[in-house]
Amino acid sequence: MAALSRIGRPFIWLALVVVLATGVAACGNDDDRQAAPEATTAPEATPAPTATTAPEATTAPEATPAPTAIVDDEPFRVAYLSASSANTWLLSSRNEMEAVAAANNVEITEFDAQFDPSKQTTQFQDAIAAGIYDGVILVSINGIASAPDIEAALAAGMEVVILNQVVGEDFTTSDPQVPGVSASVIAAPFQNGKRLGELAVQACGDLDPCKVVYFYGIKGVPLDEALRAGLDEVIADYPAISIVAEGEGKYLGPEEGINVTQDILQVEPDFNVLVGADQSVQGAEIALSDEGKLDQVKLIGLGGSEPAIDGIASGRWFAGVFGAPGDEGRIAMEAMVSALTGGPDFGGVDPLVDLPDNGLMTADNVALFTPQWAG
Repeated sequence: MAALSRIGRPFIWLALVVVLATGVAACGNDDDRQAAPEATTAPEATPAPTATTAPEATTAPEATPAPTAIVDDEPFRVAYLSASSANTWLLSSRNEMEAVAAANNVEITEFDAQFDPSKQTTQFQDAIAAGIYDGVILVSINGIASAPDIEAALAAGMEVVILNQVVGEDFTTSDPQVPGVSASVIAAPFQNGKRLGELAVQACGDLDPCKVVYFYGIKGVPLDEALRAGLDEVIADYPAISIVAEGEGKYLGPEEGINVTQDILQVEPDFNVLVGADQSVQGAEIALSDEGKLDQVKLIGLGGSEPAIDGIASGRWFAGVFGAPGDEGRIAMEAMVSALTGGPDFGGVDPLVDLPDNGLMTADNVALFTPQWAG
């Protein structure tokens, strides 16, 4: 899901303290030489004894310099180019990144692009020019337009890990699409669309016809178009299933979902399934409840937020595709640590493939899922 909201939606489009330890050296002083005693004069007629000369003072050995203080290995320095530091999805990722970093002598500097593509470009170029970072983790707002800066970072000797966004033209895969990138951690939009399609098929069951309402996040955005293409590919094998209306939730929270659902009900009052991002589905639930139609429509969300898991567990929602921002952040930093320490590249990682039922949540398995963001 492409995210433009300022409040807790999954964004699916990512000050380093430099610690210089110095050794302390100490030096010692030589001892003073001993002064010779003054000679005495003998009484007259008695030969004066020869004056004794004080023994020459010995030179003290040079002081041994104090050992230089032991300096811990300097930390790896990683620039984290976040799309938005205020986004609750990415905050979950950041928290898990921090835990892995702390255990592996990595210090993170976060650059907050505030969903501004040009600002992120400037921040990326500044991070490269600084010459102090060993690696960069990128949540790209610019998509494939980030490739030149990624290539510049690689040329400067930095490791690069892409988090949460596709940087390339292919939205069907999690694999890195810029040569040299160590890892790309994301559930590919097309694959998530197929997951939504599988749940829609389950929701429709034997209904013929089965009328489905589909909520885009932002229609026309490549990521959202890939989601829809994945869903269409699955339901194409089921002639009884058809999309009878579309909405656009804009990832702006429940209010937008309420308004769009009310509009759809005016032209399509009777449908069986509604599919959309969690925020849109929250709004749709409210609108359908107000119209007394909630028990007639099966709701399917994308995101795995706290409201989604609660809705499925309570029976108000039919199902959902899990979202794993915490897992994404953890895996991204593990991939960075591996790259920085000479380990293997992680390549493309879809964090949902190792979850129960490939990340598909239903009443049968929802107890196995713990939400990783508030929604």
